[in-house]
Amino acid sequence: MQVQRLENRLCSEFLSIDDSIRFVGILCKCGRLKAYDRKKGIIPQLTVPETKLVHREALLKAKMNKVFDGKLGKTNWSVESRGNVKWITVYHGKDLVLLSTEISSDHDTIVSRVQSILD
Repeated sequence: MQVQRLENRLCSEFLSIDDSIRFVGILCKCGRLKAYDRKKGIIPQLTVPETKLVHREALLKAKMNKVFDGKLGKTNWSVESRGNVKWITVYHGKDLVLLSTEISSDHDTIVSRVQSILD
């Protein structure tokens, strides 16, 4: 239980980094959402099944990236910019920290702050 409480606290801390962050979740290596927090007053853009699919997509991309670790080095983070949202994925051990932000967010600063919290 203490690990889960720590992960919940981390999600809240990540969410407070920047007002442009809409959602933060910690995804385990099996694709299960271990903890999450959402900006107050935000209506999710995706349904629950769609959200689970996005999480699986992030996990699949992370696994595919491992194919190139030997030659290119491990992936530290990635960002995907879509028409309505940015998805930021920060790799942390076997877990992934997923952040959904407004399209105008400063993802470099957000990633840097997330990494400093994780270190």
